[in-house]
Amino acid sequence: MIKNILYITFLSAFLISCDLLTTRDPEDPDKLGSSNIPATSPQVLLQNLKSSMEEKILENYLACLVDSSFLKKKFQFVPATGSVTQYPVLNIWDLSSERQYFNNLKSNLSQGANISLQFINAVNTPLGDSAIYSLDYTLQITSNNLTFAGQYSGSALLKIFLDSRNQWVIVDWQDIKKENLLCWSDLKGRTY
Repeated sequence: MIKNILYITFLSAFLISCDLLTTRDPEDPDKLGSSNIPATSPQVLLQNLKSSMEEKILENYLACLVDSSFLKKKFQFVPATGSVTQYPVLNIWDLSSERQYFNNLKSNLSQGANISLQFINAVNTPLGDSAIYSLDYTLQITSNNLTFAGQYSGSALLKIFLDSRNQWVIVDWQDIKKENLLCWSDLKGRTY
């Protein structure tokens, strides 16, 4: 009997001292960002890609790329020809490379650095549950880190598909260099 009383006393003291029974302030929920919405059209997908870069939100960026749990396809990035010679890692690029590149870019940009992304001359070739987008882009990075700062311009050929959530995602991304300008492949190679 005394053993039980001691046990209950010890247990009560332990629970009270550990503060296990008190409530705590709720944490803010993880959010994908105010401008990310389900990509129910190719235009929304491109807008999400733009805003994910400009807001520097990894989860939003990756949401633009195919997730094999919702579509049985594998992401493929085909780098610009001139860039692959300088950055051989681009030859074996996959989704984990995209994650590392984006994280490295975010962590190496100075506080207050800005990214601006513009798409122009977009041509859409619908193919039912997929489409091919040909577009020109300009990616401008304003930063004190001169390794990444500057303008990256080129063309992209994006093959997009509807996944099982009825959302458009990028499956194949081919980067095309224009003249001797730096392109997105150069940024990915520099940042990886």
